Amino acid sequence: MFTRDPSIFPGRRRTPRIGRWPLASLVGLLAVANPGWAADAPPPPGWYSKSGLSFVMTGGNSGTSTLGAKVEVKRLWPRSTFALGGSVVRAEASEPTRRAIGGPTDFRIETGPSVLKAAKYDVGSTFDRRLTDRLAWQVGGGFERDRFAGVKGRTLGLVGATYLLANRKEFTLKSGLAATVTHQSEVVDDPTTKDTFIGVRLSADAERKFGANSAYVGGLAVDESLEDTADARVRFANALAVSMNRRLALQVGLLLLYDHQPSLVLLPLFDGSGVATGLTVPARAATLDTTFTVSIVVSFAPRAATP
Repeated sequence: MFTRDPSIFPGRRRTPRIGRWPLASLVGLLAVANPGWAADAPPPPGWYSKSGLSFVMTGGNSGTSTLGAKVEVKRLWPRSTFALGGSVVRAEASEPTRRAIGGPTDFRIETGPSVLKAAKYDVGSTFDRRLTDRLAWQVGGGFERDRFAGVKGRTLGLVGATYLLANRKEFTLKSGLAATVTHQSEVVDDPTTKDTFIGVRLSADAERKFGANSAYVGGLAVDESLEDTADARVRFANALAVSMNRRLALQVGLLLLYDHQPSLVLLPLFDGSGVATGLTVPARAATLDTTFTVSIVVSFAPRAATP
């Protein structure tokens, strides 16, 4: 049960002021560039894959569990590239941590029920076909779900072009411009927004190797709705991996998700003294989500060219 709040359903949108933030992120990607921009020999065609897993569980006086998993699969041909990736983040905790059941002098102690605290899922794929050594056309799509951010499901399709700015063994940088079509389903329906809309995506992807055992990978994507300029989203993914051997690496990652016009979520309402009223009210989700991970990554790559 909730009432309409003018601050939640504004009649007029503000133009987003996110230009400096994505620009600063792009400058950060360029900062790791090597002065040499000439192209090296391309990697051998074949299948490449990376998969990472992290899991933390506690018991006894506290009961929590956190699972993080990420998979990336890539197929290289002489002039084409297909990439498929997905990730999962789930966190659960006992709430309350421990509780007493019975009377003041006769009770038993048990762990509270497990409650889901976070659940994020996303999957995406792209196909690139090079027209020249640097210019390529691209098609792709993706799906994401984060009910805690008010997104029951968001599907995006894109078609555009990419340009390879740098292509060396120690550094690669690729930029992209694409037209997009987005359809989203919200946990709490927002009458002020459209469920399906067209937009544009600006992107930049960089990889910088430091010596033989470490590498940084960064990806920036800015999605802007052409039908509502206030509906802008930014995804900035960062990962730093240190190899332990040819197959295994230790990786730390930081994912930043910014939504200038976040979806609505239902929040429990408490009175001024902090007592629950049993009611829920609609409110905007937080504009910035951060996810930090530490994981073991397993990689596979061809040793030599394949047919």
